[in-house]
Formats: sequence, C-alpha cells, structure tokens
Amino acid sequence: MYRPFLLVALRRPRLWPALLSGAWAFRSKDWYRKAPFLPLPSKAYMRWRLETAYGEPDAVPPADEIARFVTWSAEMRRRMRPDRRVPLAVKLLLIVGLAAFMVWVNLRAGDVEGALDAAAAAGYPGLFAVSVVSGFNVVWPVPVAWFYPFLIEAGFGPVPTLATIAVGMTGGDLLGYLIGNTTRNISSYRLARFRVRAEAWHARHRFLPLALLFLYAAFVPLPNELLVIPMAYMRYSMAAVMAAVLFGNVIFNTLMAMGVSLIFGAGG
Repeated sequence: MYRPFLLVALRRPRLWPALLSGAWAFRSKDWYRKAPFLPLPSKAYMRWRLETAYGEPDAVPPADEIARFVTWSAEMRRRMRPDRRVPLAVKLLLIVGLAAFMVWVNLRAGDVEGALDAAAAAGYPGLFAVSVVSGFNVVWPVPVAWFYPFLIEAGFGPVPTLATIAVGMTGGDLLGYLIGNTTRNISSYRLARFRVRAEAWHARHRFLPLALLFLYAAFVPLPNELLVIPMAYMRYSMAAVMAAVLFGNVIFNTLMAMGVSLIFGAGG
C-alpha cells in the first residue's frame, strides 16, 4: 500500500518535505493508538483514494504521478494557510531599530577588548550578543573567533564557545536576510523587471546557490551579507539560507579558532 510512496522517497529525496507534509495532513486520527504508531493515512483511506483515481483499490500509481500529486497538494496547503505576514511598516521599523541598536552597541563598546571583557563577564549570553553584532559585519568587521584564545583563557569551553559564536553570527546574518526581503517588498516599479528575472533564476537554480553560500560562509573571510541579501531578494527560503550560513559559520569559526590557537596559543 505504501510501497510506491517509499520508493519515490528513496529515489527523489527532494520530495521528502512534501511527502512528510502529505502523510501528516492525511494521517489517521488515532494513529498513535495502533501499530506502527506513525502519522500515516489509513489503509482504508488509501484504498478509497486509489479507487476514485484509478478505478481499482489496489492500483499502483506511477512514480511521476505521485511526485506531481504530493508537490501540488503541498503547494495547495501552503496557499490555504492564513496570511500572517507582518505589515511592511513594522518590518521597516524593526530592521531600522535593530540596525541602530547594533551601531549603538558598537559605538558604546569603544574597543574590541572592552566588548570582549564585558562578554566574558556576562558569560555565554554576553558572548552570544557580541557574536550577533559581529555577524552583521558592516558594523563589526572583526570575527569574534579571532579572540578564541582570550575566550578560552577567560574560562569558556572550546565547543560551547564555537557553537555560541556560530549561532550568534548567524543571528547577525539574519538581519541581512530581513533587509533583502524587505528591499524586495518596497522595490519600485523600475525594479520589477529585475525582480522577475531574479525569481526566474531562483526557479531554475534552487540548490546550487545554497551550496555556494555554504562554501562562501565556511571559507571566505568576507561579510555573508554579500550573498544573503541578494538571495533573500530572490525569495530563497529563510530556513534554507540560514541553515547554509549556520553550517558555514561553524566551519569558518572552527578553522579560525584553530589557526589563531596555533599562532598565539590557547588553552583549548
């Protein structure tokens, strides 16, 4: 009964989100009471759907039709969700306020050492806050991982330190994504043609830019916003962009921490 869908999942991993979404949407109400205790459609429901579609309850739908159906149904469910978009004016106020706050933090810090001393005194929450500001590199061009030996000497653990820095920097990159997304919403009519071309390019190349973003964030010592903002403008998923940046930030900060530890020495 479920074998054709499992085969499609094995052969086309890109359909996993749509398949899982469909399984959850059509799950039995009491799936948690009966083996195999998985949120799947009941066999009776599956037989009824196959009979109405193919005339036979035991019909085996072709893989291409399964792929088209799960993709279409996932898109329909997405469109039917309530519109919970934040008003554009609120987005602008939040972004401007956050950017102004980061600038204020940078000016109040005075120097890098003072900010790091404050972060060390505040523990991991302080380190996270400094990393967020560092992630938005327009404000703070020096990566926090450059001071990894100082942080280790201050009592921070190696793994929690790198994890906190990577997550914090990704939070700073999130501001870049919001800027790109908001810029798209307020772009004038003159940019409409460019916006259409950007979205068409996104439709043709869904995964390659994300892979390039990951490599860029992992190995290029330049602001991630140079890629994050355009990708947000082209409507790449926030979750996908932030995931690529996060994993890239983990590698980048780990390599930098290892490098400065070899040069200056560290307790880690």
